[in-house]
Amino acid sequence: MKTPQATVSVSNEEATTSISFIALTIASPVMGLVLIVPAIPEIVTRFSITENMGQSLITLYLIALGLGQLVYGIASDRFGRRPILILGSIIFTVGSGLILFANSIEFLLLCRVIQGLGAAACLAMGRAMINDNFVRTEAAKHMSTAQTIQSTVPIIAVLFGGVLVQFLGWRSGMAVSAIAGGVILCITLFRIAETHKNKLPKIDLNEIFKAYGHIFSNPIFLSFAITCGMQSGMFYVLAGILPYHYEALGQSPLAFGLWFSIMPIGFFIGNIINRRYLVMRGIEIVAFTGSLITLLSMIILCVAAYTGNLTPAAIALPCGLFGFGNGILISNATIGAISAAGKYAGTGSGFTGAWQMIAGAGFGALIVALGGTISMLVTVISIIGISIISIICLSYAFIHRNRLADK
Repeated sequence: MKTPQATVSVSNEEATTSISFIALTIASPVMGLVLIVPAIPEIVTRFSITENMGQSLITLYLIALGLGQLVYGIASDRFGRRPILILGSIIFTVGSGLILFANSIEFLLLCRVIQGLGAAACLAMGRAMINDNFVRTEAAKHMSTAQTIQSTVPIIAVLFGGVLVQFLGWRSGMAVSAIAGGVILCITLFRIAETHKNKLPKIDLNEIFKAYGHIFSNPIFLSFAITCGMQSGMFYVLAGILPYHYEALGQSPLAFGLWFSIMPIGFFIGNIINRRYLVMRGIEIVAFTGSLITLLSMIILCVAAYTGNLTPAAIALPCGLFGFGNGILISNATIGAISAAGKYAGTGSGFTGAWQMIAGAGFGALIVALGGTISMLVTVISIIGISIISIICLSYAFIHRNRLADK
């Protein structure tokens, strides 16, 4: 059984520092995503590209972020979390820095792929490090703590990103990402010890198939992982599409940043409430409650879109409720999936994170193709459909828990 200990040391002060650092590693992928969001309309104009091509800045980043985690997860089970995190932070820093020199859309898209591959290691390792150090309920609590800290990053990033785009141009946000990557690298090199003590003796095709066979044959893992991916995917869909709707309402990049920040603020509040009051009630029931809240939020936004009463506030407030539901759900569903993976926790973390990004990229591309950047109704109806599917998937873990309680 794992004992609650800090990644660096066992003192309370250093434990707090450790969770804060893990929050930064988990937040760096979101930072890489959100800082460019307010700049997308300007990039579309600057490079004379279509809105679909502009959406590719989000889509390709998410695909790289997803596929990278599949590799890093199993690799960390063999080599440990620390070396993978060092590699990822270097790649993330380089990819972010190269964007500053992008003078064509092709090179910019390539840089986004590099940036996403680096961010993938940061995201997968941060989650796995929490699972390494804490038992299931404690891990969910600390994951919620990390995500509470993490959720302040998109709030600041989208506000700061809007200011940067308004006054310094679209490249400036990526300079901030490069600095963040450098900070993660330095802290990992000088302050962070290895957390994975039971490394796999070898890694080959046999072991890879065994690891993925183990998690894919586990219905509890799949229930949590699929739900987590779909719910996170909905967040990334909104992040990629909302700039166009706020622009259509005449909002500047700075105003967009202010309105959009309500969603991560809701996520922040949801995580705080989850950590302090909900997590001890059981991962399954809390995650299920969060999924119902996200569905309700999109139904409210659907009514506003259908009746033609869309205003910045009419978009932002339901999105804030969506963020609140996400804040309750994500940390619980993530730990539920990773803990169900057993000794293949790194693989489970990698797949869960990969599915989140691939779902976001796939759903985003589909909704854009259906006309989501033009019609809010198309966007919201599509997200409601995704939400219902995720609730059906989560129902298995919820029902399984109740059966165990009855016994």
